[in-house]
Amino acid sequence: MGIGVTNLSVQPQGPQPTVVVLVDAFSTGAMLAREAAGHYRVVHVRSRALVPATFAASLPTEVFAEDLTYPGHTEEVLRRLAALEPMAVIPASEFGVEAADEIAARLGLRGNDAACSAARRDKYLMMEALAAAGVRSSRQCHGAELGPLLAWRRAAGLERVVVKPLDSAGSDDVYTCDTEQEVAAAFEAVIGKTNLMLRTNETVLVQEYLDGDEYIVNTVSRDGTHWFTDAWISRKTVQDGKRKVYDSEDLLAPDDPAIDVIFPYVSDCLDALGITDGPAHSELILTASGPVLLETGARLSGLANPEALDRCTGANQVGLTLDCYTPRAERLTRRPVRYPQLEQARCVNLVARREVPLDTGRIQAELGRLAAFESVRFRVADGAPTVRTVDLNSSPGAVFLVHGNQAEIDRAHKELRELEHELL
Repeated sequence: MGIGVTNLSVQPQGPQPTVVVLVDAFSTGAMLAREAAGHYRVVHVRSRALVPATFAASLPTEVFAEDLTYPGHTEEVLRRLAALEPMAVIPASEFGVEAADEIAARLGLRGNDAACSAARRDKYLMMEALAAAGVRSSRQCHGAELGPLLAWRRAAGLERVVVKPLDSAGSDDVYTCDTEQEVAAAFEAVIGKTNLMLRTNETVLVQEYLDGDEYIVNTVSRDGTHWFTDAWISRKTVQDGKRKVYDSEDLLAPDDPAIDVIFPYVSDCLDALGITDGPAHSELILTASGPVLLETGARLSGLANPEALDRCTGANQVGLTLDCYTPRAERLTRRPVRYPQLEQARCVNLVARREVPLDTGRIQAELGRLAAFESVRFRVADGAPTVRTVDLNSSPGAVFLVHGNQAEIDRAHKELRELEHELL
């Protein structure tokens, strides 16, 4: 491949558009790439030579002026990017966080401190960074051997704990455990496995179980100020008595009392993790004694939906992220720190109960009859077999419901679940 592949058969004449560099524009990063391509020349950088096929398929290569591979060509890529004089380097997915930090620092562009990159990816270091800053975090221990982890659990007086990889995404191999036998089984399921980030789980993380409602908070930051673009309360169901499956998320009203507690806490977390510029996606539990972070990703929300959020709040995290790095920054900085609400919204994760060919056309047609239906995003290709849903990554899709009347959203949700029993 060399250091880059151009998608333009004929180079345009005259002045060239300003360059924006996106690192790993997978998943919702593809939306950012298409948004950027409407205004700028998009140069794409891959932080690794190989990615899972499901992610690779989401790359919008048709909008890239150049597509560069960073590993093995680091100095060549940096020289090429310096010659292009880009205005911004943006992490477009979880894969690209560390590389984007490094590239932006090397080019002297806006970005988060590369010295803190590891704490924005490694879940153990993330909690350590919070604790060092005096921000409440969960008790935890990690290791490559089971014995010390079990000993720590006993010494900490914990019964229910969560076992998971240090470095992954979604709800990949996250287990809730109540006994030593369950911890041992979860440890064996995680250790040595290649995770979604295509890295081997060399150690396993054990954290205290946090009891309370889960919230999702999306932000865009610039120069250390954090704008809250949308926040959601997450509902889950339990599969097999242990594994929690995301059911749905409801957009919080900006005057919801929980926000008065959650937003200041998330701001403290972002500060502790060195997130001064760009998007972030935070998940936390509001316990009886206050909010505690589960994790923060220094990237766009995996379920960003610009059209739905424009209807609900008048803006969206994808567009505001691009604004943050470009001369359109006032579109972000002039907004209230706490988003307004124009309509109500719910994101419903589809649950497959068996293996069947996914009939996307029929599902879309059935959903289209619901007054609150806004859109559906499938995670499985049309006709491909579903698998029984046990976590977020095995959900066949997400349905967005938007309406001014909460009763219509509730009705659509009920009918959607009835449809699932027939089709999934």
